[in-house]
Amino acid sequence: MAVNVTFAGNVGRDPETRTFQNGHSLTTFSVGVSQGYFDTSRQWVDQGTMWVTVECSPTAARQLPYVAKGARVLVTGLLSQRFYQKKDGSQGSELRCYAHALGFLHKPQQQGQQSQPSQQAAGPQQAAPAAQSQGMPVDPWASNAGSDAEWNAAAGGEPSF
Repeated sequence: MAVNVTFAGNVGRDPETRTFQNGHSLTTFSVGVSQGYFDTSRQWVDQGTMWVTVECSPTAARQLPYVAKGARVLVTGLLSQRFYQKKDGSQGSELRCYAHALGFLHKPQQQGQQSQPSQQAAGPQQAAPAAQSQGMPVDPWASNAGSDAEWNAAAGGEPSF
């Protein structure tokens, strides 16, 4: 039985692609997911790392050129558990996720680092840099158009259709 999941973690090994006799290929890599929680004193209680083997669907495989050991990824797919017999005869299990989608999470910027705004072509947002430099969001839909009353007055109070 499989269940739909979304999880974030760090890639533990570079992707490995295997091609089968029928011509189909399957790419896998491992993702370590940190487990833990903050206790009542706001201290992190680490409960270890859960490792998941990720198998990529053809759609998710489009992102594989960007997957490398150490990358922080977001995975969405079907999670299942596989049981197997170890070399010593004991039973083992592994979590596998057939990924439908892969995303990438960037490390947060450290203090003192600021992203440089990109230079934009001159256009209707020329008045925006003052708001941007003050850290205020810019509303691309804002305009100097009049109120609804002004619009209705121009049409004689009636819609044009």
